[in-house]
Amino acid sequence: MSRLLIFIFIFFLKVSYVSADPAVASLCFFDEAIVFSCSSSKGKTISLCSSSVLTESDGYLQYRFGVIGEVPEFIFPKRQEHPKERFTSGTVPYSGGGASYLKFSKGKYSYRVFTGVGKGWEKEGVVVKKSGKQITYVACDGPFISELGPVLFENVGVPKDPLEFDFEVP
Repeated sequence: MSRLLIFIFIFFLKVSYVSADPAVASLCFFDEAIVFSCSSSKGKTISLCSSSVLTESDGYLQYRFGVIGEVPEFIFPKRQEHPKERFTSGTVPYSGGGASYLKFSKGKYSYRVFTGVGKGWEKEGVVVKKSGKQITYVACDGPFISELGPVLFENVGVPKDPLEFDFEVP
């Protein structure tokens, strides 16, 4: 319980959000980098926030989901850890484009934060599966920020998802 109170205190102390694009909401703190962020049509924000310096050996990455100005509903991992410990990455080629994602799991649930583009379409968001079956897809609505892709994955040393080619953009 005390860790939660400490997080809430730090959260409200650092509640100043910044974005490279002021039109894009983020749950990242002012001293963090935005790896991915967008708002959904349901008023929730999806963010991947990292330490300002993220290398193959240093830094952290956290997924945050919730409403801007409130304590996020879901944070993964709870502690700030290097992404190679908790995330896997994937890139999937498509005709006229492709998709990139970061995946993490918690219990029976897996989450893939992704961006994808193909002939005549572009999608971003998070896909949630339970025991391998998709249970929800939260789509981005409007502008987004994304650094997802092979350059980030290689520079940070995030391992490849062994199920990389099983991912389909919804």
